[in-house]
Amino acid sequence: MVKLRFGPSTRKTRVRLGISQDALGKKLSPQVSQAMISQWENESSHPSPDQKQQIQIILGKMANGSGTANSADLEQDNPTEGPSAIGVWLNKERLEKGLSVPELAAKSGLSPLSIYNIESGKSQNPQKATIKKLEKALGKMLSVEAKEEAKEEANIDGVGEWFNFDPNSQSEWPTVAGIYVLYDISDRPIYVGQGQKISTRLREHQDKFWFRRPLVQNGAYVGISNKLLRERIERVLIKFLKSNAVLNQQNVDR
Repeated sequence: MVKLRFGPSTRKTRVRLGISQDALGKKLSPQVSQAMISQWENESSHPSPDQKQQIQIILGKMANGSGTANSADLEQDNPTEGPSAIGVWLNKERLEKGLSVPELAAKSGLSPLSIYNIESGKSQNPQKATIKKLEKALGKMLSVEAKEEAKEEANIDGVGEWFNFDPNSQSEWPTVAGIYVLYDISDRPIYVGQGQKISTRLREHQDKFWFRRPLVQNGAYVGISNKLLRERIERVLIKFLKSNAVLNQQNVDR
């Protein structure tokens, strides 16, 4: 795996933890400005070894309660493992409002599973409509930085942005043209499909014996308007998954 450099990795971890550049700078001793943190993250300048260690300790302690630098090695393979910046924000705001997951689900019109998945990290990039519902229910806007980070992580070059959704909640079904993947409770991809309107295709599955939890637990999709491209990507994904695509094997080589 390619390891991220200290600057970019610091930014990813900081955003995931929901801490601003200004707040991080004020935690250092001596304090540094927001502009300096920005320079370190874009690598136009670099922190001293002592400042670098302080950042490791601060972000590591926030992430897992540890005060040791080793537990927060920012030059790691996957600094975004776990909840995304959106998940951290959601958990923080929900707890501050004193809301349980079912209470927030009822208030936002989302399913409890969607909220659980976002907070746990199973859903790294919820749909824009989902975020808007959460912002309205919580009375708090998600930071632009967090939205940009999620978009960057979910972007597939040359294709588009990958979004998560709860396939068992009709209100969350995507209404765009695209490719979708359904996952079981263990996050194994079990079905790959495509359609001019994904919600229509999901409605066709709805009465099938397998279209229910825990066999169909989570979903993800990428919007693709070009029918030929959708069909090509669907064939590639199904052939790649082979016997793992247990429910849609029409294009699997045997």
